[in-house]
Amino acid sequence: MEQPSSHVLSDEMLQSENFLLASVVRPLERLLESGCAIIQEKAVRELLTGLAYPCDDGKHWVASQRLLDGVNELGSISQLVAAVLACDSQFRQPWLNLMAARCQEASELSEPLQLVERIHQLGAASEWVEASLAEASLSATPYSLIERELLGTQADSIGALPILTRVLTTAYQLSLWRGQALPVIASTALQGQRPDIDWVKGRLLPVPKANVKYNPYLLVSLSSSYSSSRSTETSQSDDSDHHELGQQKIGQNDFNQQAFDNLPLDATKTRSDLALDWVLSSPWALLLAAITYEQDIWSSEGLGGLMLELPAGQNGYKPSLVQVLVLNRDGDEVLCGSLAQFVSRILVELSMALFPAAISTQELDQQLGDVIELLIKRQVWQHRDGISGELDYYQINPQFADACYRMKGQRAFALYGKKLREAIRTQALRWRQEQESLISAAHSTNTSNTSAQFLKDVF
Repeated sequence: MEQPSSHVLSDEMLQSENFLLASVVRPLERLLESGCAIIQEKAVRELLTGLAYPCDDGKHWVASQRLLDGVNELGSISQLVAAVLACDSQFRQPWLNLMAARCQEASELSEPLQLVERIHQLGAASEWVEASLAEASLSATPYSLIERELLGTQADSIGALPILTRVLTTAYQLSLWRGQALPVIASTALQGQRPDIDWVKGRLLPVPKANVKYNPYLLVSLSSSYSSSRSTETSQSDDSDHHELGQQKIGQNDFNQQAFDNLPLDATKTRSDLALDWVLSSPWALLLAAITYEQDIWSSEGLGGLMLELPAGQNGYKPSLVQVLVLNRDGDEVLCGSLAQFVSRILVELSMALFPAAISTQELDQQLGDVIELLIKRQVWQHRDGISGELDYYQINPQFADACYRMKGQRAFALYGKKLREAIRTQALRWRQEQESLISAAHSTNTSNTSAQFLKDVF
C-alpha cells in the first residue's frame, strides 16, 4: 500500500498561524467534539487519511476509533489535534529539534537514567528525534500561538516537555495508520429499518445522554438533544441540505406516550406496531430490543442463552445496573458482567464505537437505565419477578415479540438485523469462555497455594 505524503500542509498554512488555526485546527476540533464534521480543506482531508472515515457525500468525515483512543490516551482533544498536526513532517520538525535538544541535555547530566527514561517515553518516536539530532535547538518554534492553545504552553518551555513527548509518541502511531485508508461510510437509513446499513464498520453510536447535533452519518441516540440539534443545524448553511432528513429521523421524539397508554387493552397489535416503529427509529432501543430478541430465539433453540438479571436493590423500571449471565446448553449460568460491558463488546464485534469514547462503564450502565425505562413503558421489554429467591430479570415483551415476527419486524430483525444478532450471540459465547478461563485459572492458583501451604505445614 502506498504511504500517504508526510508533508501535506502548504507553505502558506505553515507561515500563518491564524490561517492554520482557522483552516486546520478548528475543523479537527469540530470533528473530535462532534464525532462527524464537514472537512472542506484538502490538506486536512489528506491528514485524516487512515484516521477518519470519509462519507459518501464527499463532505463529511467520521472520527475513527484510532482518533477516539488518542483523545483518551492524551486526555484532551487539543493535544490530539496537536498530534494530528504533527503527522505533517514539516510542521513537526521544530518540535523534533526541541526534543532532540532536550535529549542532548539529559545526556550531559550525571544521571544517565534520565536520558534512558526520555527515550523510553518517546517509544518509536525516538526514531524521529534521533534523525533530528543534527538540528537540535532550544529556540522557540514559529507556532507559539498554536502551542499555547493546544499544549497549554510554548513548546520550548520546560513544562511542555512531558506533553510534547506524549504528543509526538501519539503522532508517530497516527502516521503509521495514515497508510491504512478506511472505507467510505454511507448515511444511515431512513427510519432505521435497515440495520445492515446503519450498524456497520466505522459508525459511531452517541451514548444515550450525549448532546450531539443530528448528523446522517451518526446513529443518533435515543436521549440526544434533538431540539437544540435542529435549531443549530438550520443555522449552519453547510449542513442545511440534511435538515429535512434530520426531521424524519428525529420524529421518534414525537411518540405519544399518553395515546399509547390509553389504547384499549385488546389493541395489542396496534400497541406493538407503534412500539416497533419507535424501536426502529431509536438506535439504543433497537440495540437493547435486538438483545432480548436474540435471547428469545436462543432460548427456544435449547442450546444455551443469556439472562439479563437485576441485582438486589435495583429499581426494576429504571435500573443503574443490569447483569448479563450466559448459559450453556445444560443451563449452567456464568455471570459475565454488566449490560454496558456487553454493549461495548457488541460494538467492538461490529467495528463500531461509542461516542464520546471516554464514558465509563458505570456511567453507561446508568444511562442505559433511561432507555430501559422507556422500553418497559412502551412494552418492548418485560420486567419479571424472580421465583424462589432468584433475582428479577428482563425479557422481551410477548406482544412486542409478536410484532418482531410480523413482516416489518422480520425484515428488520431476522433479515437486515442478522449481522447485529450474530454479534450479540458471538460476544455472549466468547465472554462466557473468557470468564470460564479466568475462573479456571483462579481455581488452579488457589489449589496450588493450598497444596504449598499443606506441604509447609507438614514439613
